[in-house]
Amino acid sequence: MTNLPVATMAVVSDPLVISAVVLALGALLMHLLFRAHPRGRAVTRVILLVALTIILLKASVVPYRPLKPTGILIEDAARRILAIAWWLWVAWFLVGVVQAFVVAEHRPREGKLLQDLLAGLIYLAAVLAVIAYVFDLPIQGLLATSGVIAIILGLALQSTLNDVFSGIVLNFSRPYRPGDWISIEGGTDGRVIEMNWRATHLMTAKHDLAIVPNSSIAKAKLVNASSPSRIHGTSVTIRLDGKTPPGAGTKILERAILNCRPILTSPAPSITVKSITGTGTEFEITFFMEDIADAIRAQNELLDLVYRHVAAAGIDLAPGDTSASLMSGMVTPTKGSSQAERAIDLVAIFAALTSDERRLLATKVKERTFDQGETLFEPGVVLDSLSIIGTGVLSLTYAASGKEVELTRLGPGDHFGEMGLLNGTPTWGKLSALVLTTVYELKKEDLAPILEARSTVTQELGCELARRRVSGQMIALPDMDEAVPGNSVAGWFSDQLRKLFNLANAT
Repeated sequence: MTNLPVATMAVVSDPLVISAVVLALGALLMHLLFRAHPRGRAVTRVILLVALTIILLKASVVPYRPLKPTGILIEDAARRILAIAWWLWVAWFLVGVVQAFVVAEHRPREGKLLQDLLAGLIYLAAVLAVIAYVFDLPIQGLLATSGVIAIILGLALQSTLNDVFSGIVLNFSRPYRPGDWISIEGGTDGRVIEMNWRATHLMTAKHDLAIVPNSSIAKAKLVNASSPSRIHGTSVTIRLDGKTPPGAGTKILERAILNCRPILTSPAPSITVKSITGTGTEFEITFFMEDIADAIRAQNELLDLVYRHVAAAGIDLAPGDTSASLMSGMVTPTKGSSQAERAIDLVAIFAALTSDERRLLATKVKERTFDQGETLFEPGVVLDSLSIIGTGVLSLTYAASGKEVELTRLGPGDHFGEMGLLNGTPTWGKLSALVLTTVYELKKEDLAPILEARSTVTQELGCELARRRVSGQMIALPDMDEAVPGNSVAGWFSDQLRKLFNLANAT
């Protein structure tokens, strides 16, 4: 029977056992001391690997040759443990080298994927080396057996492996990137927020998370709306009354497109006459935005402006056309009315007036026409009338850093000059005609009776001015932010209007 104290002393005094304990303590200290210092950890890792190699060679252990048993159980066990540790340490070291030098600066996702693949191969090679050289087992039979097992596992995990390999192909071919908006055949659309080995995560337009397997994407037709640029195009269909000549309808729609700022001028929008019937003429408008996220806003704004320009021109939409339900709170221009009456009908602040009151206002306006490129006013002009755009498009700009910056565009139903009427504030921008434009001017003395009789018009005008101030579209009073709190600007405008027209007692 073996004497336990003697056996213990033999184990403790064995140099290989001592080396194994020292190296284990060194690895633990390295992890604790150099956790936040990757360079120090890398240097220590190399030092320990060199020390382990020297210890094994002095003990006549060559890691890449099969171990020969000595007959001493403790020594053989220590030699095997150190040999296993050496192979794993080498694999660890090589993985660190791969992570340090295999870097794709311009394609980080592909670099990380390549690092993971190489790391997996290195660790697999280390495990096979341990089996072959440390335990002296033939790996040919193991590889043959593992091939059968791999076939079984491959059949069982066919779907998952298909996703993984599809993910590898998608990561290297890069048909899309995080942040791109893609459309997958089958009806899944969204912005890419994450790509991994198994699936792609999309944020849909409804802000739902869609997780699509990579294998489904690899086999489906894919449209990347953000490539080669983020510019995105879309189309809308408009049907005008059959009595409208296609040429006249095209001209009106061109003005509506020009009035819509989110629409790009390059690539240029296009208008196509799709069909002509007894009930109407169908037009298709194709236009482009800077980003697909602007598509809904641009389409809604364009349809709103189409309604205004068509109504201002005295043209009807075709019967049954659903695009007419665009504006809430706006009075539909009366058929057969004059152009001035149609312009007054399109002004939102006059929606509370009766038809007779709007008709009376139309008789008091002064019509002015401006040619394309003509300037209506420069900065510093005090306007003394409320001006309403009848037809055409105006551009409001201001000078910044030596160049003109466009604030907004005005079309039929829009108005300007309120601040000049309000307190004599001069304009700080420049207003120019982009096309032939008709403007109707309404003097203070003609507007006062209406405002006195209808306090709701004053409130609407105050709200409209507040909205313009918030959106940065005011043509006067640029320093008002310091004088009027943002949450009370509408009331401030209304109070100023009442004071101006002596309506302090109006209800």
